[in-house]
Amino acid sequence: MDVDVFVVAHEAQWQRLRVLAAQRRLTGGEADELVRLYRQTATHLSLLRSRAPEPGLIDELSVLLVKAKARIARPRNLSWPAVGAFFAQTIPAALYRVRWWSVVVAVACLLIAVVAGVWLVANPELLNSVVPPARQQEIAEEAFASYYSTYPSGSFASLVWTNNSFIAALCVATGITGIYPATVLFENSLSVGVMGAVMHVQNADEVFWTLILPHGLLELSCVFVAGAAGMRLFWAWLVPGARTRATSLAQEGRTTIVVVLAVTIALGVSGIVEGFVTGSQLNPWVKIALGVLAFAAFWVVTFVAGRRAVEAGVDPGLSEEEARNEVAVAA
Repeated sequence: MDVDVFVVAHEAQWQRLRVLAAQRRLTGGEADELVRLYRQTATHLSLLRSRAPEPGLIDELSVLLVKAKARIARPRNLSWPAVGAFFAQTIPAALYRVRWWSVVVAVACLLIAVVAGVWLVANPELLNSVVPPARQQEIAEEAFASYYSTYPSGSFASLVWTNNSFIAALCVATGITGIYPATVLFENSLSVGVMGAVMHVQNADEVFWTLILPHGLLELSCVFVAGAAGMRLFWAWLVPGARTRATSLAQEGRTTIVVVLAVTIALGVSGIVEGFVTGSQLNPWVKIALGVLAFAAFWVVTFVAGRRAVEAGVDPGLSEEEARNEVAVAA
């Protein structure tokens, strides 16, 4: 191979790669060009090493490729528009991706809670074996309500947010097993059913609902979504479809990470409601209305804003390069 001819044929490409690698900001087209030239130059370097070793040129191209690789791997400059787009589009799109899993999980969990509660109410002996009568009375008369007023509002809000966020993150992190999220959801549903039965038998239904609904609607929604995201990750591994298991897990994993962040934020709101509203002296209907408002906002973001973001082409499961490739294939 004639090195001089080779250099003349490709010098313009290498020079363009130098310019793009040194450029501070790149448009979408320039970023694609940078990646393409990087790959071509890597091929050129491989040819030179195998067919016409030229130490000076090989060193020059090696340095150029290192700079280009660093430019490709450099994280994008964080900007307020990018942050706004993440919250306005990426988070809703991720929630939308797991919407039906979330609905199915919610229906299943509520069914478990209702069946458990009704069964225990219909079988007092069984309820007494689960929760002794003396303890039932203590819960109804004092323990259930005092739980929301024992600690200062700020500390209590922080405590429940940290605890619930940890459980939600654990559901997602262990979702690949398919076991832990299902176990957490079942135990949580059973606990709600048992507590509802206790309060009903003790004629404390009003206390139960006025204390559980303000924060519980949003909090349980977050638990359902986190559990659904974890089990969806397991399903992506079990049934990857046309994708490889590695690709399926990578894409669903990215979506799941965004879901964790969304749920953590929503649980922060739920914690504030639980700390400052649930145990407050506000009118019970006002407290419930605030809880319903937060609950409705969460699902509007999921179904309405999420659908719009997905229709606009937002896919939290794709990396930037994969997204560009998807656009290229679609075009």
